[in-house]
Amino acid sequence: MNDPTPLPRPIVSFLPTAFTPDEAVDTGKMKDLADLLAGHGIRPAVLGGMGEFYALRRNEARDCMEAAAAGADGRVPVVAGIGFSTREATELATEARDAGVSVLVLNPHYFAVPTPEGAAEHVRRVTGESGLPAIVYSSKTQPVTEDHLDRLVTVPGFRGVKETAYGPDEVGRRVARWGDRIEWWGVGEIGGTEYARAGGNVITSSLANFSPATSTAYVRAALGDGAIDQELAECCAAWDALLRAPEGYLGVLKAVMQALYGWHPAVRLPMTEAGAATLESVARFLDRYGHLSARSVPTRG
Repeated sequence: MNDPTPLPRPIVSFLPTAFTPDEAVDTGKMKDLADLLAGHGIRPAVLGGMGEFYALRRNEARDCMEAAAAGADGRVPVVAGIGFSTREATELATEARDAGVSVLVLNPHYFAVPTPEGAAEHVRRVTGESGLPAIVYSSKTQPVTEDHLDRLVTVPGFRGVKETAYGPDEVGRRVARWGDRIEWWGVGEIGGTEYARAGGNVITSSLANFSPATSTAYVRAALGDGAIDQELAECCAAWDALLRAPEGYLGVLKAVMQALYGWHPAVRLPMTEAGAATLESVARFLDRYGHLSARSVPTRG
């Protein structure tokens, strides 16, 4: 049963991309998971790093966006990651708008490292032509610096920063300067709530794919007046540790989704599937904490 208490901060959960055995996008499974998340007040997001945005064809990206919007069914906003060149990102953003997406996350450029002026113009073009607001991903390889922020705040469609490059203390200083203009998104239940206490506005979660109830319970406890249940804290810490597998977090998450929901474990190259040691770690995690999961993804009748 879902807790009707409003969340102290919105939670955005990036879905992995579900594939069929022949590696087509399984829109039914993605819709069902978006439905489950929205039922807990969590905003489904597609096409992030764990959503394999870098490995999907344009039509597949559109299928993911439409599936998430259909599952959310207007109950919560839907988020989509957008990447690649400015022209292609603008085209994807326009399709996101038409699919029912409410907010964009602009993924790092990776190979190209634009100047602050170039980065701001990229955001201006994408948001201006699509009409959707955008959060910019601040990564360790391409951090959103003070110079970037000075320029980004002049872009009408720029909404904020998803922060992985700077810590909560630095975010606190930035909130003091730009907090009335910019949202900050923190990553993960443990880390995300630390950013929220520093003034962050949104928490992003991968744990919600395993158990939306666990994610929301931790956030409520961490940002409320109650004590965090020991099992809850241990589960979140174990999840964070699990995601540090040698193959990377995507193989871990696909293995969890296969065990719980019957998803195919396919991972698009250049990322790889979980190896034997990681699968054993996933099995131990589920043996210890599986009772906290949703175990099946219900759909509304």
